[in-house]
Amino acid sequence: LGFPLKVLSSFLSSFSIVADLGNAQSETTVSENYLRWRWEMHKPSLGPPPSGVGAIAKMRLVIMAQGNSKMILDSFNKLSDADRRTLSEELARTGCEGQRYKTDALADMRGPAILIYYGPAFLQKAGLLDPLGAMQVLAELLRQARAMWPLKTTLAGVTITLRIDALKAETVQVCRQPPLDEVWVLEKVSE
Repeated sequence: LGFPLKVLSSFLSSFSIVADLGNAQSETTVSENYLRWRWEMHKPSLGPPPSGVGAIAKMRLVIMAQGNSKMILDSFNKLSDADRRTLSEELARTGCEGQRYKTDALADMRGPAILIYYGPAFLQKAGLLDPLGAMQVLAELLRQARAMWPLKTTLAGVTITLRIDALKAETVQVCRQPPLDEVWVLEKVSE
């Protein structure tokens, strides 16, 4: 196998959490248990798992970044209210009708949820150099996607995939100011 030992070890250790899918627990409960477990197992310790507004966003961002956890959390707290709210709300949407995370305070269960495909790759590269800027870019991507897929009660069980293949290896600076004669475009290719 071509996995780094740390990744393989974490993957194998997660089986005890994933096994709960067969124990009549909802997908969201299993996901939340996994997020809490990863937070609690983090080395060095990040302290007790967060709760309340932004809790799920913080746990997801730490996992997505796969390093720099302290810088990610410090930067999350430095985000503008609008960016922090966007990340907190959008990352707490489950995409599972009638389900919500218990740890987070988001009561709005409308959808669709937005999955940022290659979000972890972007956060690992751009977030290493500029964690605050990387989260600002992710928040803006989520806002633009939300404008294209407005919240609706009928879409509570739906998840859309926002592919950021073209951005995954870019720096925050290039995302904000693309090369001359180039622009970034978000295109809706399906419903």
